[in-house]
Amino acid sequence: MNSRFLTLPSLLFVLGVLAPACDPPAPGPQGDSHTNWLRTCEADDECGALSCVCGLCTLTCSADADCSSMQGAACLPPSQSGNAALCNEQRPLAVGMCLPEAPPSQVAVDTSLQFQTLTGFGATVGYAEDELSAFTDRAALDEALFAGLGLDVLRFRNRYGEVPDETLSQATAIVSAATASLGRAPLVLLGSWSPPAALKQNGATFCGSDPTTCKLTRNAAGDFDYAGLAEYFKSSLAAYAKVGFLPDYLSIQNNPDWVPSGGAVNEASRFLATEGKLDVAVNGVKVSVSYPGYREALDAVLEALGDLPTRPRMLAPDLSGLSGTERYIGALQGAPFDAIAHHLYGTDARNFDLDGLRTVAQLHDDMGMPVFQTEMQANGFDTAVLMHHALVDGGASMYLQTALVGPLSGPAMNSTALVGLGDGELVLQGPYFAMSHYSRFTDPGWVRVAASTEAEGLLTSAWLAPDHASLAVVLTNTSSARRAVSLSLGTEKVSSARVTLSAFDGAERMSDLGAWSPGRSIVLPARSIATVLIEE
Repeated sequence: MNSRFLTLPSLLFVLGVLAPACDPPAPGPQGDSHTNWLRTCEADDECGALSCVCGLCTLTCSADADCSSMQGAACLPPSQSGNAALCNEQRPLAVGMCLPEAPPSQVAVDTSLQFQTLTGFGATVGYAEDELSAFTDRAALDEALFAGLGLDVLRFRNRYGEVPDETLSQATAIVSAATASLGRAPLVLLGSWSPPAALKQNGATFCGSDPTTCKLTRNAAGDFDYAGLAEYFKSSLAAYAKVGFLPDYLSIQNNPDWVPSGGAVNEASRFLATEGKLDVAVNGVKVSVSYPGYREALDAVLEALGDLPTRPRMLAPDLSGLSGTERYIGALQGAPFDAIAHHLYGTDARNFDLDGLRTVAQLHDDMGMPVFQTEMQANGFDTAVLMHHALVDGGASMYLQTALVGPLSGPAMNSTALVGLGDGELVLQGPYFAMSHYSRFTDPGWVRVAASTEAEGLLTSAWLAPDHASLAVVLTNTSSARRAVSLSLGTEKVSSARVTLSAFDGAERMSDLGAWSPGRSIVLPARSIATVLIEE
């Protein structure tokens, strides 16, 4: 990553302490002058200024002050369980030893046990195409987003019929810039936030306080106009193709299970799993309303696109949250779609719907179809937690942030966007650093492998390159206290490894903590995420 994009004075922030501006970063993850601290050893001469005590490079002590030079260390007495366990086969110590405040949490990685194949990480361009096209320092922005962040996926909102056809080329230019920066083409998703106004019962793409009209219109025969919707998508793809924009995946409706509430005005259009009626509240009174069916709409679109030489693969059902995914997917049995898409609204990092995620993961297993988490927004640390759960518990192959970029100020200010833009300035925001711990160190085609721990509040996942030459282990400390982590890699060989850390209490940042070797603990501050990139 080019440091010109960082808003901090430097990247020397290590384990909660900024190193002096004139000093280089410490070569190991401990962040103090005792760079051998917690390295396994057999003799004192392996430990530099430290001593080999019960198989670890550390110091003996009688009070916490004796350990003050070691970030996160305390003087643990001989009777302390972690101390005693280290020394149980050696002559008991008469004094304490400097150790992390708790014994290192163990994380075991088993590359022989493999799960989903990664499609990639990315974000939604959404309503920002004009803003991106007008941004003055596009070279810096492209470098930050693509070469720096390593985004694999871009999700676009279907603007056909909303802007002149030639303006659709803005999407082509964004994809071209990403390709040039990444050195490969990103995966491209195209979806509609609403059918065009002419195909909506309320005559507008936006919906307000009346949920009964936020839906597909009917044709002259009184039936929902699925054929008109299908023709709209066929014309959309033709118009985009004329400007060189060819999406890899198509979604016919974003959030088909949702309409705005409380008078909010948003683009939307409700589809039930299959055509039918739903009781909705209108002015406090329940009303039975007929709605179009997602299955019927998808069938019509697929039929209309059937004579194309090539068509995008289909995402479905792209629901607003986890609830209902099983019902919609059940209605789509037999339909030729290609990936299960969902969002994560209605859940959060502190009250996660693990049962809902596991239901989606089971659908993945039963259908042999990838799961894509295609839209979610949260702050930096919560994004790290959400990503872990979506990938590990939900079996997702893709994770997308709601907004690629957002304004830095004003009523539309969006601190959950990956990058904030304003007056020629770009700021890398919290979610950028959270996603970086996955997107910078993996590529499409990497496979999730088993990574386990019994430590409460420690989340871990591991990702293996197709050639088995690289392994990325992602560690997220959700607790309010720092902790040390010890990695067990089984039979995996390590030729080199580095640790990268982001701590979210304070200014967002991403710090290179230097080299790591087996036997060394990794110290994670409270509410932080670290990636260990291992070359085998």
